[in-house]
Amino acid sequence: MTSPPQNRTFILALLCVASFSAAFNNLIVSPILPDISDDLGVRVAVAGLLVTGYAIAGGVAAVAAGPLLERVGRRRVVVTGMGLLTVATVCSAFAPTFVALVGCRVVAGLGVACLTPAVFSAVGDYFEYHERGRAMGWVITANTSASILGVPAGAVISGVFSWRATFVILAVLLALFTLLLWRKMPGETPAGGQREGMGAVVAAMRDRTVAMALTSSFLATAYWFCFVTYMGAYFHDEFGLPKWALGGLTMTMGIGVLIGGNVGGRLADRVGKRPIVLWTTALSGTFLLLETTLAPHIVVAGAFVFGFAACGGARFTGAQAQLTELAPERRSTVMALSAAGQQFGIVAGSLTGSLVLTLGGYTWLGPASFAMAVASLALYYPFVAETAVVLRRAGVEA
Repeated sequence: MTSPPQNRTFILALLCVASFSAAFNNLIVSPILPDISDDLGVRVAVAGLLVTGYAIAGGVAAVAAGPLLERVGRRRVVVTGMGLLTVATVCSAFAPTFVALVGCRVVAGLGVACLTPAVFSAVGDYFEYHERGRAMGWVITANTSASILGVPAGAVISGVFSWRATFVILAVLLALFTLLLWRKMPGETPAGGQREGMGAVVAAMRDRTVAMALTSSFLATAYWFCFVTYMGAYFHDEFGLPKWALGGLTMTMGIGVLIGGNVGGRLADRVGKRPIVLWTTALSGTFLLLETTLAPHIVVAGAFVFGFAACGGARFTGAQAQLTELAPERRSTVMALSAAGQQFGIVAGSLTGSLVLTLGGYTWLGPASFAMAVASLALYYPFVAETAVVLRRAGVEA
């Protein structure tokens, strides 16, 4: 059941709050990693397990989150996810050892596994397909705001006080957000899923269109993180960008995603989601190819970063909007699989980038990312047709 029109703006605002919380938790460890490393007496390379463990836990748990959403509804899963994030963040602030902190981040990953698919599937429930790109654009805006505003603020707090203070302040915000979502988010189950349990996962992946779209999105996340994971080091080593200026580079990328997500979402509602996904995948891959092979100056390299970020934001918005309608009867399961694919894409992309960097240096990061973008297009173009989506919505067999 779709929410009454007069409530949808407020509901979208609540979904943006949840999306911001999930993104903040995805990114918060990166700027404070050196402080954690020094305080807990572990090497930076080992401290990176905080990100890996978080991503793997979130990816595995997200697979089960879809059937859970179908059974108990959006509100309970979102509030549970926020509650887990809050508890995990409080415990992170007072973790006595590195192992304990890893455990806390794993629990945080479980919380995000509940939040992310619930947010994106709820957009599909409350907004019609022809306006879903715009709504998804607002969710992406909230998501990106975490990197533009939230993460730098967390880094400043860590620098002035300590990394533990960053987690304390984040925990307070999460507790307030949890209370807001618990009191204000609608309690009904909008999608009315088939409640097939884990069988819904198998059924979704047997659908060739769904499987190809999800795999294409997985590769899109992988090619993004193949470069982004090492972007700061690339600009520092190749162009001499000072470490203190790397935050500005992240902000440039975030602004690109924000603009691309909103413009791409609105264009997707006008011309179709599929054309936006196709063109922006090709363009973002090309920008990455040029980034490490033909950027003669830091200004040009920065422009390429902005270009691939804007195209990447547009691609993500269009692809997520289309995914919500590929199998409406299993929407939560499909979006949960998409969230899992994003987490595993982060792991695959960062590992691929590490291997490429070791074997060939920074120059080959762009070509490797471009190759994965081409693979993403090769899976998407012949198998994911938007006409099939429209026919399904009308109840007609394609």
